[in-house]
Amino acid sequence: MKNIIRRRSITMRMATWTFIVLITLELLTFGIFRIVSGSILQKTVRGYLLSSVNENLDKIKYHDVSPSADLKDSDNIIIRSGNGWLEIDDDFLDEINDVQSSLYSADGTMLYGKNPIARSMEGEAFNSTRIYKYRSSPESNWYIYDRKLKGEGLEDLWIRGIVTLSSEEMQLKDIFNTAVIFVPFLLIVGIAGVWITAKRSLSPVRRIEQTISEITQGKDLNRRLETENIDAELYDMAAAFNNMLDRLEHSFEAEQQFTSDASHELRTPMAVIMAQTELSLEKPRTPEQYRQALEVIHRQGKQMNLLIGSMLDYTRLELRPENYPLSELDFSVFLKNLCDDMTLIGYKNNSLSSDIEGGIRIMANEMLIERAVRNLIDNAYKYGKENGCIRVSLHRTADNKAQCLIADNGPGIPPEDLPHIFERFYRGSACKSGRIPGSGLGLAMVRMIVDIHHGEITATSSVEENSSGTIFSLNLPIL
Repeated sequence: MKNIIRRRSITMRMATWTFIVLITLELLTFGIFRIVSGSILQKTVRGYLLSSVNENLDKIKYHDVSPSADLKDSDNIIIRSGNGWLEIDDDFLDEINDVQSSLYSADGTMLYGKNPIARSMEGEAFNSTRIYKYRSSPESNWYIYDRKLKGEGLEDLWIRGIVTLSSEEMQLKDIFNTAVIFVPFLLIVGIAGVWITAKRSLSPVRRIEQTISEITQGKDLNRRLETENIDAELYDMAAAFNNMLDRLEHSFEAEQQFTSDASHELRTPMAVIMAQTELSLEKPRTPEQYRQALEVIHRQGKQMNLLIGSMLDYTRLELRPENYPLSELDFSVFLKNLCDDMTLIGYKNNSLSSDIEGGIRIMANEMLIERAVRNLIDNAYKYGKENGCIRVSLHRTADNKAQCLIADNGPGIPPEDLPHIFERFYRGSACKSGRIPGSGLGLAMVRMIVDIHHGEITATSSVEENSSGTIFSLNLPIL
């Protein structure tokens, strides 16, 4: 029993990774926020402390004589200091942003104000150079700022500002409490959004998979994947699948066609071989009769071998044209050399002449183009009349095409055969009579080769007496 492999869902993986990434980012954000916000709040609190103490400097005045009745009747505070009097504004005790201020003499005696940790700070020297931290207990931290007063009668006085760090911590705590409430909610919304987006984005993939499964199970190679209303990446994938299906359908059809053609074309020679064999085995024959039977079998076997080879070549070219890359070719030199070689054939005592314009270059696969031209010249030899002539010419046309003409002065092709000569397995009356061997694939392959080279081929012929025979015109693009 095969082990069932459980595949992980892409949607689940995306949601999981998104959850991990979001959690990591949130933790990093909290950490950075904690550091930055703590630093900002510290600066803010220190700023409040500095500002409050500096403002209270202006709320203390010194009088060297006893205050007047008007002053005594006001809300300001009057206290004795040395040889004079201190007038303290009643706003001095106001707590602004939790900052509390107190007035001290130089010996550390608190004259006025608020200081909740006054006892803890007894004997603490004044320090006017900076704001500093003071821990009154393991759980209680404070910012302290001392400022010495200046002016007549104020030389020995200090203002000590104090603010608890709990205010900073409370603000941070409020922020984090708010974050703890909203961040999980935002995290859930984000994960849900990713899940929904992933499901919707991958739904075309699911449809593609279902369509491919239906094509596979139903063997309907004509069906194609829908490429409308899908994203670019999925469009490329669907288009690639459609191209693959096109290739599969083409290959399947070519295989069916090959099987059909092979069974049809091989049926006749096989029937002849089987009949000749059975006839020879019915009763003893003379050596001459056996020889005749073997000659028939050999002839039919050669025909089958020729047919199978041609069919394989045709199918290979039809299915894999990309295996025959094109490159630059001097068609003039190529055609001249080919004509020189084929002049030596001399079949039916025919002569071959050529008229080739120089300097004509094309993009071609030399092996394929040679096969096409050689096939046309071979046909001119085979179908031409005794002591005839074959003419091969190459010229540049007015529309910048390379036109190669292969002409013979043979009996010509009947009008009823001419429209069909490039069809697969079509054989004219001369071939059907058995006078000239052939597979019926030669001109079909020539047409396919010309198509691969983006050219065109036509044929004209006349069967009248003293006619010019048959002319094949091969036209290819010039570089």
